[in-house]
Amino acid sequence: MNQKELVRKLRRDEKKNINVINFIESYPVDRVDQVGDTIRVRGKSDHEWNYISSNSKDEFRSLLGELINEKYFAILEDWMVPLVEAEGTLDWKLSCIKFSYPEAKEVPVINAPITPLSIEDAEWIFRHGKYANFTSTLYIREMIQKGPAIGIRQDGHLVAWVMTHDDGAIGFLHVLPDYRSRGYAVALTCEMIRRVKHVGKIPFVHIEEENTSSIRLAKKLGFQEERKVHWLKLK
Repeated sequence: MNQKELVRKLRRDEKKNINVINFIESYPVDRVDQVGDTIRVRGKSDHEWNYISSNSKDEFRSLLGELINEKYFAILEDWMVPLVEAEGTLDWKLSCIKFSYPEAKEVPVINAPITPLSIEDAEWIFRHGKYANFTSTLYIREMIQKGPAIGIRQDGHLVAWVMTHDDGAIGFLHVLPDYRSRGYAVALTCEMIRRVKHVGKIPFVHIEEENTSSIRLAKKLGFQEERKVHWLKLK
């Protein structure tokens, strides 16, 4: 199946499959498998990820039989997780709630001293961000290069930033503690929504369930909750 045909099939439910569509359009895919309407895509960004679009447990189980020795799985739904975990020993799992921005909703305009990020910012973001266990300076550098990636600088250094992940999700949003309550997170998020919409993509975010402040921000800006999603690695 060529990329054009693969994306066409996934666009039948674009909102649900936007993660894998974005990934396919940004990274080389080295394997595609299909069982009924269930599609598995494998490609490499920071790791060799397996994305699986499915609404059928039977098809999903059948497909898992082809995934011997696969380690990294992205955007799994709740019902998929125990089936994948049964295939090996869990190394780690990251779980989030996915929120999407409505197509027709206006994006607020907020004035702020927003500037582009540069690859020289990658090490600073890695050291001062929250996800060192799940990312790397190399990955951050690549996300800055692919863009969009923006931040706010004050007092001679980067104090707030946001960019997109390898699947197009708006993420890495972080404001240093001394610079919070200034509206920087709102301003950066709104600008990212505009930039994602400008290139014809669906703006969406993944937020950990316990990150209540980010969930409040997403809902305040108009993001709508979809479902829980999970990334996991088998040993």
